[in-house]
Amino acid sequence: EGWWTRGDPGSTWAHWDFQTLDPVSFPFEGLFPFSLPVADFPTGTWEWFEEWECPIEMDPDGFVDGWHCTSPEGGTIVLHIPNFPDPNQVKMIFIQITSTKFPSDVSVVGMGPEPSGYASDTWPTGLPHIQWPGPAPFGGAWYTYNLGRYIMPNPEAEDILITVPYCTVIDQIVVDTICTDTVIGVEPSSWSEVKALFQ
Repeated sequence: EGWWTRGDPGSTWAHWDFQTLDPVSFPFEGLFPFSLPVADFPTGTWEWFEEWECPIEMDPDGFVDGWHCTSPEGGTIVLHIPNFPDPNQVKMIFIQITSTKFPSDVSVVGMGPEPSGYASDTWPTGLPHIQWPGPAPFGGAWYTYNLGRYIMPNPEAEDILITVPYCTVIDQIVVDTICTDTVIGVEPSSWSEVKALFQ
């Protein structure tokens, strides 16, 4: 309840399915009405891991590819997401990450001549975290993490910074966004109170 539908006006989605390790990675599939999003790896050492065994629910072949962070200090992936060009009050962002470890941090930075003045902490998505029973690399398990953010006002584009700890393997990242005039899923009276905090 309260979610938008992919393809709604002002919406985008991008699915990174890590089949190779490139300095700049484009999405495997998605809807990119404003410009093509990209992912890069500004910090950490990353390797491409091929064909890790996984539950059949994750992949019909029973194997997944992944990006493996081998730096003891961890690493960062930056996703650059272009936006709806007309100004709106809010950019809503839903981020889904399937990996072997929980990200250390997920932050959002508005880009452009007038970047956003505020980016929220975790927005409750109402969706559960799913743990696949394994096996996963290094004797671990696969987890799907659902995170949310919103930006006020809507910037020209945003960078999503995903920081992961040492020895994290990431199977996929999915990002859904929409530019809107309200925080979806928040009652109008509550939304007025939220806006008042940042004026």
